[in-house]
Amino acid sequence: MKKILIPTDFSPCAENAFVVALEIARKAGTGLIVQHLFDDKSGSKHVLVNKMGEAEQPDAALTYAKAELDALVRRANQAGVQAKPLLVMNKGVDKIENYIEPLGIDFVVMGSHGATGIRELVIGSNTQRVVKHSTAPVLVIKDKPEAINFSKVLFASTFHEDPGKAINLVLKLSNLWNGTIHLLYAGLGKDDQTKAEVDEKMNVLERQFPKATFTRNFITTNDAEWGIKHAADDIHPDVIALTTHMRVGTFIFKHSLAENLVNHEYLPVLVINTSE
Repeated sequence: MKKILIPTDFSPCAENAFVVALEIARKAGTGLIVQHLFDDKSGSKHVLVNKMGEAEQPDAALTYAKAELDALVRRANQAGVQAKPLLVMNKGVDKIENYIEPLGIDFVVMGSHGATGIRELVIGSNTQRVVKHSTAPVLVIKDKPEAINFSKVLFASTFHEDPGKAINLVLKLSNLWNGTIHLLYAGLGKDDQTKAEVDEKMNVLERQFPKATFTRNFITTNDAEWGIKHAADDIHPDVIALTTHMRVGTFIFKHSLAENLVNHEYLPVLVINTSE
């Protein structure tokens, strides 16, 4: 991890995510970019000039956004983390994920209010969209953590595809806390893999990372989201990690499973886009 992006709207859940991002950046010795998309409705100029040629006060909302952004950057710098502000004057087309590749972002930490019911069906959540399109791993935070600790990671996979690349990214986070990866085979009832076949795939995976600590867990269900939550109830992880694509035979859970967990789960969720 070299560069972490923390989008913020200055809400309580964004504050929760900022606290987590700050600790990750501090432990990893990495830089932090604090981003705010300001809804720019007044055109490209915010400083108006009156008839006397004198500059009038800028828009109060913009002044507030700049002050809040600067305050977050100061907090990071005071904690020993090199941070920079990124104030985006959003004309209605800018999105958080549009800045990930151009800025060379390695990791995104963001808060989420979640989305349920009609709102989820109609528009989903802003975080849901970022998870779907981000080329960097996205760590989603909802509740304020009692202690920031990612030593226990529940990594869910169907093991139809090699999860080695995703595990490598997960380890970058968990290794900061000398963590353990709890592998979870989440198979649907129609999956024709045997336990012995999945075990062998786990053997291959563990040989790729001989210094890492793993446990093995298995569950078969007709509801992958329920299966992951059920395993989490037993393991009590600090974070649930999964990829945006989980293949089960001819069935592919594309973004929906990761998006659903982001919306419904109150544990931190780490989503890794493997579509590229």
